[in-house]
Amino acid sequence: MHEELAAAIRTSFRDGVPVADGVFDALYPETLRELSSSQWTPVAAAVRAAALLAPRPGMRVLDGGAGPGKLCCIGALVSDASWYGVERNIALVETARQTAAALGVATRATFQSADVLALGWEEFDSVYLFNPFEGARIREKSAHLTAWIRYVDEIERVEMKLAGLRSGMRVVTYHGFGGEMPAGFALLSSELIGIGMLDLWEKR
Repeated sequence: MHEELAAAIRTSFRDGVPVADGVFDALYPETLRELSSSQWTPVAAAVRAAALLAPRPGMRVLDGGAGPGKLCCIGALVSDASWYGVERNIALVETARQTAAALGVATRATFQSADVLALGWEEFDSVYLFNPFEGARIREKSAHLTAWIRYVDEIERVEMKLAGLRSGMRVVTYHGFGGEMPAGFALLSSELIGIGMLDLWEKR
């Protein structure tokens, strides 16, 4: 990573002037940059999501399917919240950690390799979901039926996790999450950013 680039990005965000996606993505290896437009949260969506997920200082935000950490790193740059990215791919987790360190936000943007559905979500104040399972399903190289069954199972598990959240918890989805929000959630806002809808839900 280029230290000067990371410093410039950090300064720009903290001055309230987010950089373009191409600039931020230059922090990543070229193979990951090529996936940005379809698989990583755009800068504009990340900045707005951060405001929705962490309206108060000190909130704890879970990013399920964090990829190379773009949402969490931007969230840590523009808020006082703590961001926890969970990603199955260990190589992406390592990239996310390196990016957070380069941007000087590693104490508030942390990452682990795990199945986010196996973790307890109750310790967080907000949850972010960028249709995290759809990309994996599309890239699945096994038989289509097997991939579809796995996808449906994961979406059902997400719906169960959401249904069990405590009152007051916030959930932000970008391009949805593949399923339906359970009963008990109120849609507080919905806005088009890029080519996807950014929706804010609250458990009542």
